[in-house]
Amino acid sequence: PSGWRKLRNIVQWTPFFQTYKKQRYPWVQLAGHQGNFKAGPDQGTVLKKLCPKEEKCFKVLMKDVLRPYVPEYKGQVNSEDGESTYIQLQDLLSDFYQPCVMDCKIGVRTYLEEELSKAKEKPKLRKDMYEKMIQIDQNAPTEEEHRAKGVTKPRYMVWRETISSTSTLGFRIEGIKKSDGTSSKDFKTTKSRDQICEAFREFTDGFPHAMPKYIQRLKAIRATLEYSEFFKSHEVIGSSLLFVHDRHKASVWLIDFAKTVALPETVAITHDSKWKVGNHEDGYLIGINNLIDIFSEVHDRQTVQTLTERIPRLSLPDDSNGIDEDLERLGRCNLNDEISPTTLPTVSGRCGDKINCVNNNNNYDCKPDDQKLVGSNTSDSTGLRDFVGSNSA
Repeated sequence: PSGWRKLRNIVQWTPFFQTYKKQRYPWVQLAGHQGNFKAGPDQGTVLKKLCPKEEKCFKVLMKDVLRPYVPEYKGQVNSEDGESTYIQLQDLLSDFYQPCVMDCKIGVRTYLEEELSKAKEKPKLRKDMYEKMIQIDQNAPTEEEHRAKGVTKPRYMVWRETISSTSTLGFRIEGIKKSDGTSSKDFKTTKSRDQICEAFREFTDGFPHAMPKYIQRLKAIRATLEYSEFFKSHEVIGSSLLFVHDRHKASVWLIDFAKTVALPETVAITHDSKWKVGNHEDGYLIGINNLIDIFSEVHDRQTVQTLTERIPRLSLPDDSNGIDEDLERLGRCNLNDEISPTTLPTVSGRCGDKINCVNNNNNYDCKPDDQKLVGSNTSDSTGLRDFVGSNSA
């Protein structure tokens, strides 16, 4: 297809297959219904309970330009007792050692329009949803709902999206697992841009290679979406992006398509317009664009901080030749601009060139084989595997 040829100059592809290590990995589930997953019969695979809608999506995706960015679908598997059917998927974590994992739900809503319509047909007061609501915010229910000790499902569904960053940024953090095995799903009210920035900073702390690789991969996904027939013809609801990194690798995949459905033939959506009941907009691109912007913002801050920390601070007389002013100006510079050598202080014949390396353990001597900090392109050429397993030794 023409889409494949056009994308060769835009996107760096990851291989579809890799040799599996001779290990078994316990899987990790950050979101969704517990018990939906189990270890696959083949190494490097995982089983997920069959959802016909999701299986249909995977079959289409295996022939779409998005294939490198989703788990490989390997068909159906029946349980030993014959009572359950699963789909077998590639385990994205099988090539990582003690990975950090983050699940982000993408889009401005996580429910289908038909779910909302059905819930409105015969609205009933739900005590369980009322209790979930007051656990998060005692003031969220109205006085009438407090008296009835119940809320309707449509009311809860709409409210649920407003307390997180879903409605404002087009994505929300569902869960994070760190390399030491600790995990958190306490992100229900993580809403502001500053809160998201801090969560991303903590997630990648100690792994400086992860942030640029995530940005590169997200941009590749966004470019591929423009040519994807699957994306053009589907309402992508409740789907996630899975972020995975360890000490050496980092990548992102699209996962979870149980609520993704084909659009009516007469409907076309942009994926970046405001949702109103009936227009089927999912806001998927709103989420992707904000993820790229926020990751880039956090990365830029970290880069400036690294630069300023690497500049030696000297005890000089009052006439310090404007070093403090130069440092302040450096903090304000645009990272996309080249940093002038005159901006940076020099030390008696040492490193008269720009300070632009990160691998060097010294504060100023930059060697030719050092990795450049500003304007570097980190290549994500390693083919990585799919989700739901953690590389515990």
